[in-house]
Amino acid sequence: MDTPIQNTKALTLAILGGALVMMTLPACAAESAADFARAPGYVEVDFDNLQWDDYYTAERFPSQGDSVFMPDAYLIAPVRAVLLMENHEGTLPHARYRVTYDMHSDAEVQDEGTSEIEITRINLGPAFREQALEGVPVENHAPPEAFGVGPHVSWRFQMAPIQGMTAHVVKAGRKELSDADVAGLDCLGMPCAQLESAEGPAGNWVEQAPPAPSVDYRAVTAEGPDPAYVVDQMLAVMLGEDGAQPTGPAVPGRDPRITMVVSVNAGGQDVMTTGLGRNSVVYDDAIGTVWVRSWQQGDTPGEVSELQVARQR
Repeated sequence: MDTPIQNTKALTLAILGGALVMMTLPACAAESAADFARAPGYVEVDFDNLQWDDYYTAERFPSQGDSVFMPDAYLIAPVRAVLLMENHEGTLPHARYRVTYDMHSDAEVQDEGTSEIEITRINLGPAFREQALEGVPVENHAPPEAFGVGPHVSWRFQMAPIQGMTAHVVKAGRKELSDADVAGLDCLGMPCAQLESAEGPAGNWVEQAPPAPSVDYRAVTAEGPDPAYVVDQMLAVMLGEDGAQPTGPAVPGRDPRITMVVSVNAGGQDVMTTGLGRNSVVYDDAIGTVWVRSWQQGDTPGEVSELQVARQR
């Protein structure tokens, strides 16, 4: 149970971080943040004035209060972004997440990187219900609520390291999507709105030890891994020592460096979460692309494997 003092400390530090961003973020990076997060159709979400009590809970962060820093202070940007998005939207029993991630350096301040994350969550509940109830008499149909009710949404976050927070929210925007909007979205080789999940290219996939959560947060429940944890695992495998290296100034229209797809109970009768990720900017002369995929049933140990694709010359 959070104490009033812990909650007050969390809120105070969060607000302080929001004030400090204006003093530490380069002006051109702040302008880039506005452009990315305020793309057409996105409505700004003000995190500086958000009440944080329902996010910084002992259930989500079991070790909160053990440090003067916030419990998610050291989370890499995409992981924190997924946690924040889910806290705002709530969870869905059947969903697919497409997460893209770029880390850019400012042209004038090369050592300071800003992250751009887009999270698109497709509600697969209606499609899963249609498949599950095929051939079932109408009088025995479960209601839509049993499969998850909620809009398709897309979030954009611009984040930066600010005063002890690895991924402070500089700007954020939210957009609701229609069925038509998501119908044409690609999730690494498969339509995002279909129940079937992509498995990545054929090749010599090598099993890896599943990485532990990068900080102490609620990574797995009886229903399965949190989508943020799947993202956390894939990033740990794909990035390795390259994780902190920006790819240079943002270039409009360029494909993102990292694309990840997390599918939660997308098909079949088993409670299963799968992940597929691609890193298209690898700092290695011989390796051009790194893929990673994962699967986990409920709270049982999952599996993670990696595929390294040779650089084309």
